[in-house]
Amino acid sequence: MIIGVTGPSGAGKGTVSSMLCSHGFIHIDTDIIARDVSQKLLPQLAEKFGKEILKKDGSLDRSELAKRAFSSDENTKALNGIMHGAIMKRVKEIIDEKKQNGGERFVIDGAALFEAKGNEMCDYVIAVLCDEKTRLKRITERDGITEKQAIQRFSRQISEDFLKANCDFVVVNNSIPDTKKQISIILNKIYGGTK
Repeated sequence: MIIGVTGPSGAGKGTVSSMLCSHGFIHIDTDIIARDVSQKLLPQLAEKFGKEILKKDGSLDRSELAKRAFSSDENTKALNGIMHGAIMKRVKEIIDEKKQNGGERFVIDGAALFEAKGNEMCDYVIAVLCDEKTRLKRITERDGITEKQAIQRFSRQISEDFLKANCDFVVVNNSIPDTKKQISIILNKIYGGTK
């Protein structure tokens, strides 16, 4: 069983994924995978976005890359073209490794699940949504960026309308107790009353 968890930045995908983990799912966080994979793809990233995305020690300056990658649709597509295939390849490898060790249920946590075609690996996909004001607050605090940069990032992400139309379930993550209830209802529907 593979459940995809997607949604815009700051909606609470990690929170929902953690709740699924409490029901026996193994969390696969594509943000963490992206960090690992990006180190291997530094030459391609620097060629496309400039050497300024590299720190003095040669490692990736993620905030500088984000600033450049989210500055236009063309740059966002270029970043996705470099990263998505490598990220999803690693996701598949992790699932295969965990299956060999008895893992049966997985949650793939990724903002760009549809763009990377990761949804095709999933039995179900949950969209996590919440109001933009809350997302702005979470993102600016978490990533140390301005509201303007956060809004720019939001504008490059898949729309809520698309997610509502293409996901199996929608979770509105405005309060933890309510989100927990929504997850329980979803799991009951998936498992027909059993977990």
